[in-house]
Amino acid sequence: MTVHAQSKEMATSLTIRIQLTDGSVHSFVQADDASARKLWEGVDPARLFARQRIVIGSEHSKAVFVSAEIIRVDFFHQSFQCWQFPGGYADIVELTEDELSKHAHLDQPSLMAKRQQPTPVGDLLVSFLELRMRGGRPVFVMIEVPVRLPVENHSFMQFILSKAAVHMRLRGGGVGVLNLANLAGYTVYPGVAQIPADAWLAEPVRHEPLPDLAIP
Repeated sequence: MTVHAQSKEMATSLTIRIQLTDGSVHSFVQADDASARKLWEGVDPARLFARQRIVIGSEHSKAVFVSAEIIRVDFFHQSFQCWQFPGGYADIVELTEDELSKHAHLDQPSLMAKRQQPTPVGDLLVSFLELRMRGGRPVFVMIEVPVRLPVENHSFMQFILSKAAVHMRLRGGGVGVLNLANLAGYTVYPGVAQIPADAWLAEPVRHEPLPDLAIP
């Protein structure tokens, strides 16, 4: 196969990457452009994990993944466009840990944006999230969303804790779909000013070892 033919095949191929709660990653490719497009158009990211399993058939095998054990599914194709984001979000894109630390100024606390800093309703609020997923590998994300009225600001937390699915643009191209049913917790920088009435007020301590709680 010539280099030109290989490049053409890569441009029309759809790669699927599935990450499970046990940390394993499984990749598949559909090289036929028509079949790849049909597969892509049949994906509803909001309901990707609503069924009990995802099945991928190949010429010599069948792979079955239990939806409840899937952390994320990534799709890579050079020409497929990202789906529209839900809930009025303008953009959701994955970052590296270093990128989140840099943009959120985690190593420069004096430069960090304050949660209670007011942003006019309708303006875009840029926030950075660390999503702690089961399996020990966090996901770092930047989101852009128009600021809403205070009474609506808890809708983001409700959505993240909904155990549904959310998709995001990937840094190198492609789209990833996260299974929020496997979310253990998250931190948002800076987040909206409003917090629940039952929230605890305390400052985070970063990279501190846990105390030894063993009984002497």
